[in-house]
Amino acid sequence: MRVLIIGSTGVIGSQLSTTLQKEGNEVFGASRHIDPNNRNFRAIDLANTAGAIETLSNLPKMDAVVISSGMTGLRECEKNPNLSRIVNVTSQIEIAKWFVVSGCQKVVFLSSNRVFDGQTDRVKSDAEYSPTTEYGRQKAQAEEQILSLGDATRVIRFTKIISVSSKLLVDWIAKIKVDQPIFAFTDVSISPITKVHACAVIKNVLLGESEPIVQASSIDEISYFEMACMIAEQLGVDKSIVHKQTASDVGERSLLHSSLESSVLTSIKPMSSLSAVRQVVKEMA
Repeated sequence: MRVLIIGSTGVIGSQLSTTLQKEGNEVFGASRHIDPNNRNFRAIDLANTAGAIETLSNLPKMDAVVISSGMTGLRECEKNPNLSRIVNVTSQIEIAKWFVVSGCQKVVFLSSNRVFDGQTDRVKSDAEYSPTTEYGRQKAQAEEQILSLGDATRVIRFTKIISVSSKLLVDWIAKIKVDQPIFAFTDVSISPITKVHACAVIKNVLLGESEPIVQASSIDEISYFEMACMIAEQLGVDKSIVHKQTASDVGERSLLHSSLESSVLTSIKPMSSLSAVRQVVKEMA
């Protein structure tokens, strides 16, 4: 299978590229920063919709495309709504449209639990959109328009994806190791999954049959404060090093719930939030 991964140098894109290549697939990549020596990778800037499509249109015909790129920072999207809307909505819809029209068998758009307001847990895939952030509104709009392009399109909603390169975890662990205090939200929920879990879901959607919207989440929820305490204990440090903080203390919004009702993928075993965090921290320690 010939697959194009847009966002190929990101946490998910790089892991997915490696996974698919090992299994004998022909992988092409596109991102802002790429290895110029890799003939299958192209540099694109989603802030320039026409330029990105022109570059991608010169690639060989693709069997599948995964759109795994964009501006993901909540604050960044709030501060730059016009730019982030071009990157997260306009360009991604136009790219999806181009590949659907060109006959691509599957166009997979990666989305977020932030299309919902966090008032209920284990949100079903057919629940009405209720975003409370600019980022969430952009994802919801992109989802709707991409799904309207036809049967080739799929949306995968993820909760928080964590890895050894997650900036927050790297920062926390560095501070914990030198006995510096860390501050963590008590009123923001998280249902983390690992990048390996996320890539397994994407691969399942690429290679098999699925509903138009697939969701992946840990089986439960924890707060950032609970996660930080667990990390401290896993590193052999008293959890008193972790201090409570509320989202409003730093101008953020609280999030009561974060979990999604995960789609039934029999080949992928669900994981608890703490298991996902422990697994990543073990790799980092």
